Amino acid sequence: MAKQQYAPKKKSKIVPIHMGADFYYERAMRYLDKLNFQKALRYLRKAVEFEPNNPDYYCSMAGVLAELGKYEESNRILWHVLEEVDPSLDECYFYLASNYASMMEFELAEQYVLRYLQNASNPFYAEEAEDLLDYIEFHVQTTPRETEDEEDVEVVLQHDRARRLLEEGKFNEASRLLQTIVKEHPDFIAAQNNLALCYYYMGRFEKAMETVQQVLKEDPSNIHGLCNLAVFYSHLRQQDELNELLIALKKIIPYHFDLAYKLATTLGILGEDEAAYFLFRKMISQAGQGDLYMLHYAAVAAYNTQRWDAAEAFWRKVERLDPSEAVATYYLKQIALQKEGGQALAEASYHYQIPLQENLSFEIAGSSANELNEAMQNNPLIRSSLLWALRFGDREVKLQVIQAFEYIADKEVEEALRAFLVNPAEDDHLKKMAIFALRKMGAPEPYQAIIDNQTQFVAFHLNPELPIWTEKWQQVVECLHSHMQERYDILKQQEAQALWLDYLSKAYPDVPVIRKQEAWAASLEYMVARRHNFSVTQEEVASHYGVSVASLARNCKLITSVCQLRKEK
Repeated sequence: MAKQQYAPKKKSKIVPIHMGADFYYERAMRYLDKLNFQKALRYLRKAVEFEPNNPDYYCSMAGVLAELGKYEESNRILWHVLEEVDPSLDECYFYLASNYASMMEFELAEQYVLRYLQNASNPFYAEEAEDLLDYIEFHVQTTPRETEDEEDVEVVLQHDRARRLLEEGKFNEASRLLQTIVKEHPDFIAAQNNLALCYYYMGRFEKAMETVQQVLKEDPSNIHGLCNLAVFYSHLRQQDELNELLIALKKIIPYHFDLAYKLATTLGILGEDEAAYFLFRKMISQAGQGDLYMLHYAAVAAYNTQRWDAAEAFWRKVERLDPSEAVATYYLKQIALQKEGGQALAEASYHYQIPLQENLSFEIAGSSANELNEAMQNNPLIRSSLLWALRFGDREVKLQVIQAFEYIADKEVEEALRAFLVNPAEDDHLKKMAIFALRKMGAPEPYQAIIDNQTQFVAFHLNPELPIWTEKWQQVVECLHSHMQERYDILKQQEAQALWLDYLSKAYPDVPVIRKQEAWAASLEYMVARRHNFSVTQEEVASHYGVSVASLARNCKLITSVCQLRKEK
């Protein structure tokens, strides 16, 4: 055994192959020639990883996504090219126009194809662009404009950008852009409707209602406005008004595809699945056989009205179009359970994802944290629920939202937490938790906060009260984390850290020398445990940290005297 262990290892005869972007792109093109879009997409993603600034790879990927019916995702990639990679690549406007035409959004398609023809000095797709304009004319029964005021085109494209921000959950950024558009073009009804939605997602319900009522004052039969109003009534539990409006909405059969789409999705979200199913079937029969999301919506409406065979047929089509996702497979299993009389999902969700728990009582741990992070990053409704809960939830819910925001850590979340810190009505302890969340996210310091009814600028390095952040102080935080993580949830861990920050801020510059970080960490854990009425003794905590009871008790007394702690009732 020993001889084997110390015997010299044989040299490997395997020669490593370094495959670059060209290799993956060539493989993608081969699969594209065979119409194997899934494998082509896989290799294009690999190529982009190697060359993230190659616009050709992105455009090819956008084309494959369009073939798969994922027009929104295709558009996001095209906009990434125009905004981040190569703003001069005017062909992207033609690709966007083609996508919007496929989505039956002909006005936007027209604007983009006109932008392409205006921008490109020698347009490669000139003939195709003219054909697309003819196609738009056929569907909208009007003559497309061959020339268009450049400012008007720019406003429409800016509005489309705001709509994309809204769909991505970037509500603050979207609202700023929409407010500018509405201010400069007060007759732009579509921008007003999206601004109302933006306010709604941000939890500003009075502004949302005020904006949508302004829309309906100008255009009482505006379907987008009426649908938004119905959603607002539902959220505000104004049931009588909602029921009256739903009666009117269910009588409408829109001629235009985008209006039918808005109405159908609104009715579905509000639980009117029967009416939604009728509209989705009608749209699919016209142009939706290759639209992945439309098929999913129709399947959901069928499932929720117990049309098991129809739901199965739609999800089978979704599965063929998008075999890489598990959504259709998940729901097909639910249908099988329904037919067998097993315990299945009572109601399907219109969101194209495997359902998550729809409450905020979650734990951020292990793999579930990654799933939750991805869902909150990509689903505006989940994000809006969290933003709403931070403003209007109870204390425990707000704690959980702050915990969740650490894992999103984007600009929208940072702005929400900063606004939370300067709201005088919010709890000071919650604000300290929010400060730690911002610090963990890497948000720039200082953090302006109203604490103890006074405006403060909190920073670990810049605050006059804490001009430094020493290694010993950080070691206490790390010691706390390593000892508490197995026995306390993350909220209690953060509370202990918040208590440490509070003590340092108030004691500075007379902070005692930290000789043994375990003694301070033990004291902080004990005080948090007692604050929440945990059955724990000083001896138990001291033993866990390997320190004396006397050291723990002495530090507890110091922290209490400085912070003037009082037990929560």
